[in-house]
Amino acid sequence: MNQIIYIIVIGACLWATVDIIQSQQTGLKKALWIASCWLLSLIALPLYFFIGRKANQSKPKFGGAAWGSIIGMMFAGPLGAIAGAYLGHSFASGKEKVDARSVFQINLISILSYVVKIDGEIARVEIDTVLKLFQKLGFSPHDVAMLSRAFEAALKEDIDLKSTCDNFRHYSRYEECLMLLRMVYMVVMADGQFHAKEKEAIIQIVDNLGIHYDDHMSIQAEFLKSAEKYYGILGLTRGANLAQVKKAYRNLALTHHPDRVSHLGEEYRKIAEEKFKEISEAYEVIVKELAVTR
Repeated sequence: MNQIIYIIVIGACLWATVDIIQSQQTGLKKALWIASCWLLSLIALPLYFFIGRKANQSKPKFGGAAWGSIIGMMFAGPLGAIAGAYLGHSFASGKEKVDARSVFQINLISILSYVVKIDGEIARVEIDTVLKLFQKLGFSPHDVAMLSRAFEAALKEDIDLKSTCDNFRHYSRYEECLMLLRMVYMVVMADGQFHAKEKEAIIQIVDNLGIHYDDHMSIQAEFLKSAEKYYGILGLTRGANLAQVKKAYRNLALTHHPDRVSHLGEEYRKIAEEKFKEISEAYEVIVKELAVTR
């Protein structure tokens, strides 16, 4: 909306400038009128947005049910019901803030519910796995209850994976996409098995979120047992030289630095710290190995 207002005002100023130049007035009057026009716009725009922001800050807060309904209507299709369940509980508990964390968790729950239902059945053990994951990661009882309510709502919906991933990718940073993928792997690999349909779903998630191949392989290597695990975490194969190892480490350490997801909350920062430690450990192991083989 702000961009539209800027375009309208600037367009009007340009139109007025051309009209004044083509008028029969003297050069001095033309210059004064043009200067006045642009000066007025420079004063009016900041004033408008300042007043508008103050007005928004003074608006009363809605109750939980009202907020849940309003936010629910902002999302199309099944995602609306999930957003309503998630945010309805949040607002009812007095946590009115809607931010990147909210958007992340609504989409995360939606995608996790798709993965859990990928085999056509909803097993209680799979539901418990998701909820226990959030408890294990240190989420508060309030957050776990909120996520549980949203997850139960998501399981009843027919999730379109592509549109959900597109929505998430549109509103989220690349680092958040990597965080989501890693959490999907946590759920999928909780039983120690990697089923064909789960693998297929993850490939679709990776493609739809635009996750780079090397980043995907780095995350996957954490969860799949392999003699080449450390090389996989760095996105390398055995035989890589020291320069390649250092370059891969620098790139991954930058991409997966905990500060990049700190805006999502302390729980997600801790998850990122685990990944960061995995990358550092892989680097140290491989460097020592290369030093021995010299």
